[in-house]
Amino acid sequence: MRKFLILTVGLIFMSLLGCTGAFKQAYFLVDESLRDPDFHLKGVRMAFVTLGSEDKSEDRWILLDVFAKTIQEKRKGMEVLLPGQSLSLINQAGMTKEYNETIKDYQTSGIFEKKILEKLGGVLKTQYLARLSLVSFEQYSSARFSFLGLRTVDSQLAKMRLFAQIWKTNEGKIVWEGSGEGIITRERFRARPVDFHELARLACEKLVEKLP
Repeated sequence: MRKFLILTVGLIFMSLLGCTGAFKQAYFLVDESLRDPDFHLKGVRMAFVTLGSEDKSEDRWILLDVFAKTIQEKRKGMEVLLPGQSLSLINQAGMTKEYNETIKDYQTSGIFEKKILEKLGGVLKTQYLARLSLVSFEQYSSARFSFLGLRTVDSQLAKMRLFAQIWKTNEGKIVWEGSGEGIITRERFRARPVDFHELARLACEKLVEKLP
């Protein structure tokens, strides 16, 4: 009877913790390392360069899509070509092999050849090409408190680092460059890692705020 009472009190206590909702802290800091004085995004059309082999997770595709849609949502005065639309146009133009070689060359040199950028700009009808790299993403989840061996409060943490560049297609130069790092920490009743989309959305919103 005593054990049953203790267990009942413990379950009530855990329920109360669950009802209080999740405690959450989040921040994402962006460092702008380069900005061309003539660069702005008003009235322009921009596409996105898909990422290369240094990003080995499918998360890179999710992140790129979130970034494109965030710009589309936050910057009404410009036109955004989504990553899937860009790939379709490149393939339809017969540039697939050339495009793949360009991405590989970038991995070793950090440069997009001016001639190729001009060609891509013509195919995509864009003044700018953006490149977004997922440098790292980490998730952690651990129990912080237990009652009678039952887990009650879990701490979740997710960290992300990004690197972004924007190239002007007709000049072959970088007009904007920045990096960002952020974290979300949360305590909640049920264990569930911080969702990748949640941190990706925060990261992309902060990046877009920095763009001119």
